[in-house]
Amino acid sequence: MRVSSDSESKQESNARKKNANVRQDRDRAKKIVHSQFDNIGLTKRNADYMFRFNQEIAKTKLTPQQQADLVHQMVEALLTGQKSGKTARNMWGTVDQKVQSVLNPPKRPADPRRDYWPNAFYNMLLFFVIFTFLYGIMFFFSKGNARGTMGITGIVVTSIIAGLGIPAMTMLIQPGVKHKYPLWLRIIFMILFLVVWMGIFFTASFIPAVINPVLNPYVYIGLGVIGVVGAFFVKRNFRITGGLF
Repeated sequence: MRVSSDSESKQESNARKKNANVRQDRDRAKKIVHSQFDNIGLTKRNADYMFRFNQEIAKTKLTPQQQADLVHQMVEALLTGQKSGKTARNMWGTVDQKVQSVLNPPKRPADPRRDYWPNAFYNMLLFFVIFTFLYGIMFFFSKGNARGTMGITGIVVTSIIAGLGIPAMTMLIQPGVKHKYPLWLRIIFMILFLVVWMGIFFTASFIPAVINPVLNPYVYIGLGVIGVVGAFFVKRNFRITGGLF
């Protein structure tokens, strides 16, 4: 019995020593990781913030290179911010908040002026799709077939004018922005644009057929399908704020 008791005591003692060694190794590893932020010019509070952030970001799915780049950027920002008395907490909130903002960055606020050209191109494609589908389908129901169908040049021109104008009209009524012109004048601008566009739309049919050919209805429908794919691509990859749809 005594031999068995001594054996158990020895095993327990070895287990305690092993656990103690593991804790010492962990503490030593933490000190090594922490030390990388201690001698680079950061304050003690900011160095501790970066140490804790480094531990938390390591638990995410970011690659080691992405983690290293992010930590480097933050350290550079902190060194600059410290000159004006800023702390990591002032700049990014708690460690958890910073980690969440990295993993789920806030969406860029809409800005019709900055995003004018993607919006213009998107609207061009939308009107091109509408007209090509419209005239392609109408061909099968009209008695004179090609009669009343707009040529491809007319469709392209009217689509371009509409595409360029709609984002501009959106900017004229954008809320929360100090506008250069009063509301009544902006409304007049919008009406003038509509009148001009309608005039171009109706006169486009008078463009000579040699430069404005009426295409096969199946070609129109095919072009419409291509336009749908293009509009979907633009919508998915750019910030569209002034789209017709």
